[in-house]
This record gives sequence, C-alpha cells and structure tokens, in this order.
Amino acid sequence: MKELWNRDRIRYGMVLLLSVLFLYLGNRAATRNNAYFQGSRADTYYRAEVLSVSPPQKQEEMFDGWADIYYSQDIVVRLREGALKGQEVLIHHRLAEQREGYKTFDYRPGEQVFVGFNFDAEMEPVWFVTDHLREGPMLLLLMTFFVLLVAFGRMKGVNTVLSLVLTCAAVFFFMIPAIIKGYNIYAVTLITTVYTIVMTLCIVIGVHPKSIAAAVGCTCGVGFAGLLTVAMQDFLYITGLVDENSSFVLYINGDTVINLRGVLFAAIVIGALGATMDVAMSIASSLDEILYHRPDIGDLELIQSGLNIGRDIMGTMANTLVLAYVGSSLHMILLLMAYNNDIGTIINRESIAVELLQSIAGSIGILFTVPATAVVTVAARRWFISSNKEEPPALPPVIEDAPSEPPSEELPAAPELEEKTVEQLWREYGQK
Repeated sequence: MKELWNRDRIRYGMVLLLSVLFLYLGNRAATRNNAYFQGSRADTYYRAEVLSVSPPQKQEEMFDGWADIYYSQDIVVRLREGALKGQEVLIHHRLAEQREGYKTFDYRPGEQVFVGFNFDAEMEPVWFVTDHLREGPMLLLLMTFFVLLVAFGRMKGVNTVLSLVLTCAAVFFFMIPAIIKGYNIYAVTLITTVYTIVMTLCIVIGVHPKSIAAAVGCTCGVGFAGLLTVAMQDFLYITGLVDENSSFVLYINGDTVINLRGVLFAAIVIGALGATMDVAMSIASSLDEILYHRPDIGDLELIQSGLNIGRDIMGTMANTLVLAYVGSSLHMILLLMAYNNDIGTIINRESIAVELLQSIAGSIGILFTVPATAVVTVAARRWFISSNKEEPPALPPVIEDAPSEPPSEELPAAPELEEKTVEQLWREYGQK
C-alpha cells in the first residue's frame, strides 16, 4: 500500500507538472507577437467609487423640431486606477426609461462602478458610467462553490477544483489567444480537448483503468460530434455569421481572417465535452464496480450492462444539452416567435439552425460515448488479465532412470501453486 501510495503521488505530480508546462508553453506560443496580448491597447474602462448622486432632473433636447425628453442626474466618482487614479470626475448620467417588467438599479454613494470616456467635438473628455462592478459578488459565489466542493468531496473535491481551474486556464490562456492569433482552429480545439480530457480524469480519478476507458470513450464521442459538425455545415449552408458579434469576430486579427465555421466547430466541441465526459465517467465507473462485485461476468454481459446503464443516462443528458442551448438563446427565440408566426420561417434561420446543430451533434456524441466506453473497458480488462497472469513455479525435473528403491534423501516437496482469482487480478489491475 505504501508503494502504491508513492506511485500515485508521483503520477499526480507528473500530471500537474505537465499541465503547468503545457499551459505555459501554449500561452507563450499563442501570445507571442499577438498585439491583443502585448499590453499595447489603451484601457477603456476604469474602476471607480461613487461619491455623490444628484436627484433626477428633467431634460429636453430638440432635434429637427422633435423634442427628446428624458431624465438625468449628476454622478461624482473617484477613479481607482489608471493615470488619473485618485481624481474625482463629474458624470452627466442619463437615466434608463422605466418599463414594466424591467428592473433598473440606481447608482448610490459608496458603490463600485465601471466608467469610461469619449472625446467630444472640442476634444474634451466626456465621462460616462458603463455598469456596476460585479466581480466581488461573483468571486464570493465562486468561492462558495469551491468550499462546498471541498467540504462534500474532500480530496476528490480539491482535485475537482484543481481540474476546473486548469480547464478554464486552457480555454482562456491557450485556446482563445491561439484562435485570435490565427492558428488553425480545428487543431487548437483538438489539442485543448485532448488535454482537458486527460488532465481532468487523471487528476480527479487517477491513472486507473476506468479513467483510461472514460478518456477513450469521451474522445470517441466528442470526435464524432466534431466530425458531424464539419459534415453538416455544408448541408445546412452554415456560414458562421449568426449575429452581429460574429461579424466583429471575423476581423479581430488584421493579418488573418478568423474562420467563423471553425469557431462554430470549437463551440460545439467544447460545449459537448463536459456532457460526454460525464457520461463516459459514469459508464466506466459503473462497469468497474460491477467487475469488482461480479469478477466472473462475461464480456458480452458486461457490454450489455454498460449499454443498459447508458440508456438511462443518455435520455436526461440529451435534455441537458438541448435545454442549455435553448436557455442561452432564449431572448432571440422570444423575438423570433413574437414577430414570426410561421414555424418554418424560424427554423430556417441560420442562428436557429446553429443551435439545433449544437444540440443534436452533442447528443449524438453522447450516444457514441456509451458503447465506446463499454467496449474499451472490456478490452482493457482482457488485456490486463491476460498480460499479468503469473506463470506457475517450475516443478522438479522428472528422473526417468530412477532406481526402484526410494533414495535415502527425500526430494523437496513441490511448491504449492498460488492461483489468483479473477477478482484478485482485477483488483491489482485497478491498483496498478
């Protein structure tokens, strides 16, 4: 057990070391000679503290004979960062129009806000308030989530938090900078996906047969979802220009035009990664538990058990993907349903087709994850047991011309053969 514990710690440390090395080298490669990550852009928004707020005042402006009536208030803020840090700035803030069902949050003294500025015709700075600062409550919510994970999962919870941090780092420190720099989006997505799968399963579960089976099964499911996305883009006439933000993304890099279809591919693969990993780990862990309690179970019976477990999982997991994508685009769906009574007009829009493709490609990826994980689990079991069966110790040689009378000295007794059961072999399999 001590040797096993030391071996696991070495593997755990190697995974962490390789993860940090991958993130460091990947970030260096993605941000080198990349203007967006060299600090060359000027700060456009600054954190500030609200000092005072005046009562709302009615304002009236004339435009070609039309009167624009609105309410505004003066807000004094103190800048907390930037070249003007510590200075007080007066802002003429226009109040949002109150509508039923629309909640506005007024600015009050002591609150933390984001402010920015533009230049008017006389090249004088005109300051404005952009929004409230939400980083404090969000950080508190995130820390609460981490504390609950650790309290419930203990060491598993710590590993879950660590894997989540490394996954986010892979997306924001490697994948996104690499896409902005103009690297091949398909290759970048593949590297990020494989790294996330291997890193997460090795840290959370360890280098164990069920984690290896889950990794292979998840890779198969996500890979099929990606291939289906690429194949269906031409059939569905997908351009990637689903909204106005897409047109801005197209020309982020002045040297290389961003491939919007590649961005869509990355979004579908990354979106389906979490669900397929969840399904693969559930199948692999369930089959591993079955093998522990039923080590004599047949291969076909084990695969059938995996498929039966997967049938119960895939129904709710497919709903998870579909509902997640519908929820993220609910505002757009509301607008389309309100101004288009014809359902055919709605589903033929590219934005809706993209959401449908995301949901279906991810769900089909889940379907392929289930049998792939079950088959890999059986294959790994057969390979390990066949390759780790110990040869029985050799018996003493048989003497053909032995004398009729027994020798004076007794021959050494044949050593007892220690036969290991399949259960013992499988247990060693898991430990190794």
